[in-house]
Amino acid sequence: MKKAIESVFGRTDFKLFWPTLIMLLVTIIYLVIDPKGAAAGFSSVYTWLIMHFSSGFLMGVGIVVLICFVIAFSQYGNLKLGRDEDEPEFTWFAWAAMMFSASIGGAAIMWTAAEPLYHLMGSSWVVDEGTKGTGAGIPRAIQLTIFDWGIHGWALFALGGLAIAFPAYRKNKPMTVGTGLYGLLGDKANTGIWGKLSDILGAVSTIGGVATALGMIIMALAWAVNHLFGVELGLGGKIALLIFIIACYIASAISGINRGIKILSMVNVYLAFFMAAFLLVMGPTEWLLNLMTQTVGEYFDRFIEMTFWTDAGNFEDGVPKQRSWLNWWVVFYWLWWATYIPFCGGFLARISKGRTLREYLLGSIFAPLLILFVIFSIWGGTACYIEVTGQAEIWAEVQKNFGAGVYMVMEQFPGGTWLSYLFFLSVLFFAVTTADSASYFVSMQMSHGDTDPTIAMRALWGTIIGFLGIFFMVAGGGGTSALNALKGLSIIVGTPFFLVEIAFIFSIFKMLSLAKKGEF
Repeated sequence: MKKAIESVFGRTDFKLFWPTLIMLLVTIIYLVIDPKGAAAGFSSVYTWLIMHFSSGFLMGVGIVVLICFVIAFSQYGNLKLGRDEDEPEFTWFAWAAMMFSASIGGAAIMWTAAEPLYHLMGSSWVVDEGTKGTGAGIPRAIQLTIFDWGIHGWALFALGGLAIAFPAYRKNKPMTVGTGLYGLLGDKANTGIWGKLSDILGAVSTIGGVATALGMIIMALAWAVNHLFGVELGLGGKIALLIFIIACYIASAISGINRGIKILSMVNVYLAFFMAAFLLVMGPTEWLLNLMTQTVGEYFDRFIEMTFWTDAGNFEDGVPKQRSWLNWWVVFYWLWWATYIPFCGGFLARISKGRTLREYLLGSIFAPLLILFVIFSIWGGTACYIEVTGQAEIWAEVQKNFGAGVYMVMEQFPGGTWLSYLFFLSVLFFAVTTADSASYFVSMQMSHGDTDPTIAMRALWGTIIGFLGIFFMVAGGGGTSALNALKGLSIIVGTPFFLVEIAFIFSIFKMLSLAKKGEF
């Protein structure tokens, strides 16, 4: 049977292949038997995690950020991801575009108008400052949004990618999650139980997380189809839309990184900047430029304070009480980012050969941050401006469906309706790019870390990711309960990567020390 499988899919790591499929099958059976019970069970575990370990997560992410900057500006910064003669495979723009688009770019785009409004109307910081729902609270709301999507998450990805890429390119080790432990385990990182366990968790977390994201994107797109075209998509229509996306990203995956993922990523970023430029010119231009400038200053000025803020100063009836905002926004994001460490870190490792550690770490943190500053300041700032000045009630609609915010913003301007169609297309492109890169990453894991897995392997896991999203949509009668269950499961599976990430730190410093001596 092994020979038959490998004749189609190429060299396959069956110690990873079968456990991953079995875990997915068990999850499917659980959801079929009791979707509501599964959702409640996963949700309770997830809630317990964030309510009892929030300070640990905040400290852990803060340490990762510090380590990234220490390495970048240390004696190790000039070392390369590869041999001394290796050169980067992609241009700076293509590299940055793929980092952003192939990871969380699609999610950021969908939340770009909604999240600033949530912070403006209810974040603990804005409430404490007495600026809830006012113009004075907008800069803080944008700053909080960028904080959720900015340096901290990208540092998690960058460190994970460094742990994998350094031994992969300098010692010709497989491009797998387990390889990141090479500094601690040596060759056992790819053959021992701890390395294989990391590989399995990485694959399952990636598949579950991206399948969930696809299901949520479909729900947002279904609202947009009804809003833009007047067609209400039932379950069958949502499934048809998801099948179309599956076909697109499988075709993209087959074409490879240099064509499919690279081209789509660059198109995504061009579209995002074009729509931001439209809003900047047509909207309150001078105010938006002032907002962006102030946001940059406040973000860096309060960076350390925000990193370690735990709401310890809030008391109710003389008793300390941590409000829900911190856990359901900041801590949730750190857990969500951790879930994507294997996928995004692994993909970063794949596209970063030939760059120095300083260039890699600073570039993978600040290049996406620049994109986020632009889109959140302009799109999110415009949404808040329209709400506060009473031009439209965006906040009321966002509470019903988070995807409504961007469309409502654009339709306040001449030609904005056409821009809404363009945004709809952009979300489709982002969905295809993210799922494409995820299927590519999982295929690398299943192929013993081969950086160019077979077309059949890529098509297989691309299909599994997509149809898993369809399955959960059907199992939940439209998807809400099952998707919530899978969302909780993916985060629970991803949580151990906080521990893996700490292990990566020790592994990295051991490898860097050897490399500086010329022994690695």
